[in-house]
Amino acid sequence: MYESFLRKSQDNGQVPVFSHERFSGYPASGGFDSTIIADRLQRTFPDAYILVVFREQLSSILSMYSQYITDGGHGSLKTYLSEPEPNLRRAPMFSEEFYRYHRLFKFYQDKFGKDRVLGLAYEQFISESDSFVETLCNFVGVEHKKREFEVTNEKRSECFQILQRFVNFTLSDNQLSKGALLPFPNATRRFGKLSRPIGRIFPSKLDQMLKDRLVGRIQSRFDGAFAESNAELQSLTGLDLGQFGYQLPSTTSTD
Repeated sequence: MYESFLRKSQDNGQVPVFSHERFSGYPASGGFDSTIIADRLQRTFPDAYILVVFREQLSSILSMYSQYITDGGHGSLKTYLSEPEPNLRRAPMFSEEFYRYHRLFKFYQDKFGKDRVLGLAYEQFISESDSFVETLCNFVGVEHKKREFEVTNEKRSECFQILQRFVNFTLSDNQLSKGALLPFPNATRRFGKLSRPIGRIFPSKLDQMLKDRLVGRIQSRFDGAFAESNAELQSLTGLDLGQFGYQLPSTTSTD
């Protein structure tokens, strides 16, 4: 399946790249299959170089909740984060373990070797995109050329996402929102195409107020929850995660 793509890349002197967010698991289902996917990647491409990009957990959880709505979910943030019968776990669900990045990063290191796994922060790409790409190019051994980037997949307004939740609940029958009251084909995707024009209708202050409320709830729920994991991740990658706002263990000194 991949042979023609790999051969064409080699003939053109290019480095073949396979990239997909799903490689690390789907956040709304707690990344239950992330190690299964890693095993399959290792069996298929045993000599591959691996780039793992992670994002500060609290901002990532907020972003992933919005993506869950975009994908068809209708639950509130409280519902999204809840773990009914957590000891049974009969079905995949949100899990904060997914956001303890050091575990999956270490798993990839063990599978492919430490010299073949690179960890970079999403925040590095946002603030230092050229340096980010240069590090990646050096890692895989290709010439670095300065590139221009454009913003894609912009976050939808919080006000629009409230409307999207209602549409998902009433019209969309999908894996994230089952049993629509009035099933309508592709309702989630069709309504989602209106995100820009409808999003402009709502005042920015209202949108910011709704976002601040969500941020506050996430901060309260996960205060310090990822500090130890980030310390491990920092040790594994050599990155200074504190400069990007990642939780880290507090240090105290005595005289």
